[in-house]
Amino acid sequence: MITTDKDLTLKPLMGKSGQAFMGEYPNGERVFVKLNTTPILAALAKEQITPQLLWAKRTAGGDMMSAQEWLNGRLLNKADMNSKQIAQILLQLHRSKALVNQLLQLNYSIENPFELLQDWDRNAPMQLRQNTYLQSIVTELKKNLPDFNPELATIVHGDVRHSNWVITTSGLVYLVDWDSVRLTDRMYDVAHILSHYIPYSRWAEWLSYYGYKNNDLVKKKIYWYGQLSYLSQILKFYEGYDMEHVNREIYELRQFRNLF
Repeated sequence: MITTDKDLTLKPLMGKSGQAFMGEYPNGERVFVKLNTTPILAALAKEQITPQLLWAKRTAGGDMMSAQEWLNGRLLNKADMNSKQIAQILLQLHRSKALVNQLLQLNYSIENPFELLQDWDRNAPMQLRQNTYLQSIVTELKKNLPDFNPELATIVHGDVRHSNWVITTSGLVYLVDWDSVRLTDRMYDVAHILSHYIPYSRWAEWLSYYGYKNNDLVKKKIYWYGQLSYLSQILKFYEGYDMEHVNREIYELRQFRNLF
């Protein structure tokens, strides 16, 4: 296995904002190359949450380039998200104190629910901030902030949509694309999975497998963080000029709110 960028040819990967590449060596060996990804990639790979890190170096232009093993497999689809492996991987991630400490050492701050909303407001373009329906939800969420104990904050991936999960031909599942990693309530990830992929009738089963109690307090958190997950996806798709998915997320947000 090659552990250098010597003679490496890069081919941009679609849909990755110019930051991700397929790297190929003269002998045909391939690697996945990413610019400026999270500095905790090595630790995530050590926990087998993400593919093995082969090497990392700073380019002449100042970017940090990292190379991971190239996986033979495919991205998960929506139906795959029912897999118990998803809950297992998230639970392993959320329980890792070492990853939390590493992010704190890198000056990541613990974000409470209000700060998460502030971050959305700060990054949302005028067109989204002026959308009456979306703003009514943001206002409602600010008025109904869930309880938050910073001492219980965990590392969260921050964007656990199905296209950020990979399954190999041997059946191993990995979580990839760590550009949205943050420190906050684990419900940030959990509610995204439940709101977008798990039928309401199976929430209790999923929560039990993950290790959560299925009570009113948990449901209130799912309601709050689930709506935030839709707002976050709407913003990501809008930034990618994908209005079809923006409108789909808004429609599904309305459906989600009708569950409560």
